[in-house]
Formats: sequence, structure tokens, C-alpha cells
Amino acid sequence: MMFSNRITSVNPSGVREIFELVGGDAINLGLGEPDYEPPKVAKEALKSALDMGMNKYGPTIGLSSLRESVSNYLERYCEGITSSNVVITSGATEALLVISQSLYDIGDEVLIPEPGFVLYHPHAVLAGAKPITYGLSEEGGFEPDMDEIQEKITSRTKAIVVNSPSNPTGGVISRETFNSLAEIASDNGIYIISDEVYDNYIYEGEHFSFCEHLDNAIVVNSFSKSMATTGWRIGYLVTNEEAIKQISKMHYYTMACPPTPIQYAVNIAMPYMMEFLEEVVPVFDNRRKKMVSMINEIPGFKCDLPKGSIFAFPSYDMDIPSMQLAKAIASQGVICSPGIAFGARGEGHLRFSYAASEEDIEKGLMIVKDVVETL
Repeated sequence: MMFSNRITSVNPSGVREIFELVGGDAINLGLGEPDYEPPKVAKEALKSALDMGMNKYGPTIGLSSLRESVSNYLERYCEGITSSNVVITSGATEALLVISQSLYDIGDEVLIPEPGFVLYHPHAVLAGAKPITYGLSEEGGFEPDMDEIQEKITSRTKAIVVNSPSNPTGGVISRETFNSLAEIASDNGIYIISDEVYDNYIYEGEHFSFCEHLDNAIVVNSFSKSMATTGWRIGYLVTNEEAIKQISKMHYYTMACPPTPIQYAVNIAMPYMMEFLEEVVPVFDNRRKKMVSMINEIPGFKCDLPKGSIFAFPSYDMDIPSMQLAKAIASQGVICSPGIAFGARGEGHLRFSYAASEEDIEKGLMIVKDVVETL
């Protein structure tokens, strides 16, 4: 059977490749998934939604009550956002997909960060666009290289993808970088697509949201990390009303509507979300410090404290490709992600997630050290 050039031109995720090599008892330092249960109020609300018969189709753009709650939540970053700026999606992944399908034409260019999250490149390709990578300054905390971004903008550039806090690097953009990106987008008539799913996982600095610039920005977020509901597949996008009209068409033809009972449960739980995070984020902060301290004890490894997200992205000076190194580590029962999975400029790095117990972090990194010392 012949498949489309679009789908055959993209490869499976290198992150998932490692997971297929290990058994169920492996120490998982590879997955970006909080190891907490969702807030109790969310789980109880989901049970109630099912019992109340909320099992039918809902509005394509999401329940009005949840859209209103999201707009109220975003007031922490900027004023003037209403429910008419919000579309509820089946996770941030679907949001990013429908944005790319709605915004990009064949031959358009899209600037994406490298190293960067594994979805940005294939989503551009699947829409017929050309992904153009820009670098992140490792010495500057993995902030976007603004000079390179300026140099790579052409008449075909349609959007700049920004991810802060970053997966995989943990980088957090400064106010200066934020303002520069907004100015570049405005001056060139292009969109900022801002992936902000880790906005609540910041340990140093402050989160700046492109909700401030919805005339030419589309913000993507998710409840997966903020409520530990990765399996619920519920997120949202925020932008201007004209863009909403167009994106909603692709959203309808992709999903029809987001899942009704899950929307109900998340909306009930939103008033308790920050209380949940006040408990969780300090735990992740302690894990972050422990992980980075142990990584820096591994011969040849170097890692600065990430300012945000739930990942550490150390470099290493060994003469071995990151996929080969990650596979060697996996053979000893520890999962981590090869830097090459996040683009060519991720080579020479590994990504470790501290969404794991301190016991697993300590045990897993001791195994990593043993593996490295034998190579």
C-alpha cells in the first residue's frame, strides 16, 4: 500500500524508541509525566460527570464554563482575555497540530527551536511547511539565539515557535528576550506560536506569556502537567477571535469536540489547581537540585540548574552518539532520552526527567555513572 509522502517523510520519536528497549521494571528518568495523582476533587468530579450523563458531544470549541475558567486563570499574566479567545483541545499536542494545519501553507517556513520538543518539526512537515531551526544559547541558560532568528527570517517565514519553560532544556526566556521576540514578530507580520505547558514549573525567574500579544500570537497550554492528568488529554489554545474562527474549523474536522466529562471535571478542579501546585512544585525543585548535583558527579557530564520545566539536559564530552549512550544506559535498566531526539543540536546531550521519586533519581543516576565509567 502506498502512503503519503507527508507521513513517510517523518520518523517515529527517538524518545519512544528507548522505551521499547526496556521492561516494565526499569527506572524511568525519561518521561515528562508528573508522578502524582490528579487532585482528588478532579477525580471525584469526573466520576460525577459520568453519573450525571455528561457523555454526549459538546461544543467544538469547548464548554463555555471551562473556557471562562481558563480566561480567568490567564489574568495572572495579562488583562483583557475572555472566553472568546479560548479553544479547549484534546491536549496541547492536538492544539499544536491544528494550529500548524490552519496556519501553514506549502512552502512556508517555520522557525523552531533546536534542541526542541519532538512535535514541532513533524507538525511543520505534515502541513507542507519547511522547518527552519534556530539555536539556544547553552551558556545563557538555553535562551533563543536572537541574532540567528533575525538572520533566518525571510519573506516565506510564517511563524516562530517558542517554548518556555523548555522541553528538553529547562530554559526560561527573560523579559528582554520575550520583548525582542514580540517585536520581531510584529515587525515582520508573522505569528508567535508559544508552547507554555510548563508555565507553573518555574524555579528561577518569571514566566512571561504571549497572551500579552494575541494579535499575532497563539498560546498553547495543557492541564497534563498542572493537574497531573496526562492521560486525560485536555488542553487549550488562546489567540485572537479571527484566528479562532479558522483554527476551530480544523479542530472540528480533527476531533469534533473535546471530551465532555473531562472538561467538566477539570473545570470543577481549576479553583484547586494552584493549591495542588503549591504542594507539588517545591518537591520538583528539590528533585531538580538533587538530580543536577548527581549528574555533575558523572565523569564528563556538565549540567547547570534548569530554571524551569521538569527536565535536566546535561552535555557530555564522550565520543559516543547520544542514541547509543541512551541505549547502553537502557540496557542496564534506566530510561533517559537521547539528545539527538530533539534535533541535531541536541547531540552530545541526554535528557533526564525529575518527575520521579528521589529514590529512583538517586538509584538511576548511580547506574548511569557506572555505565559511563565502563565505556
